[in-house]
Amino acid sequence: MMKDAISSFASQFSWQPKIVSNSPFPKYKRFLLAGMGGSHLSGDILKLVRPELDFIIHSSYGLPKLSKQNFKKRLFVANSYSGNTEEVISGLYEAEKIGLPILVIATGGKLIEIAKGKNYPYIELSITGIQPRMSLGYGLRALALVISDKKLLRDSEKLAVKLRPLKSETKGKQLALRIKNKIPIIYSSADNLAIAYNWKIKFNETAKSPAFYNLIPELNHNEMTGFDLNQESKHLTDNL
Repeated sequence: MMKDAISSFASQFSWQPKIVSNSPFPKYKRFLLAGMGGSHLSGDILKLVRPELDFIIHSSYGLPKLSKQNFKKRLFVANSYSGNTEEVISGLYEAEKIGLPILVIATGGKLIEIAKGKNYPYIELSITGIQPRMSLGYGLRALALVISDKKLLRDSEKLAVKLRPLKSETKGKQLALRIKNKIPIIYSSADNLAIAYNWKIKFNETAKSPAFYNLIPELNHNEMTGFDLNQESKHLTDNL
């Protein structure tokens, strides 16, 4: 099943998202996305490709501690692949209390039920049986529509043809053999945090392996010294 999800991943970028709304969906400039685990990966990637966007990601219960001014005119996006993530639902209820405009992204579940019952605009993701962490293409295109970024929609659609996951299968197997029985640590620049975190999630949830990440240059000031080769700590670092 996972291999099928990987081999068909590129097809997600040909999906055409649609906002279901009883009235014309306005254009927003400020966003607050609530999402956990694989459901916020698309938001992470969006921030990577559109760093100038006023786009806050909240991965916990309720809402982040922002000033009233910072909440003003900000669209709350409840993003949960299953539609039943309790942290995201908690955030939606808090967003209702302070009168934030709300949009839901999910395959179904309680969030779509709430959206339909209260006439919130929503995007219903395709139900394909994949895991949330594998739905990055669907999520990114849904968010591109939410932020009214036509260029991102056009550019991401090209990935349906350009991405060839199976061409990397041999390299993937070689990498898997190199890190067998080891704990992966992923390092990246701060700009590529979303990619490093994506790798971590894939190792954790797909390979069922511990995995960690850190960022350059901060790790140069602390973490790298933990790998200094000496006999006293060599046994701690051999399997990393």
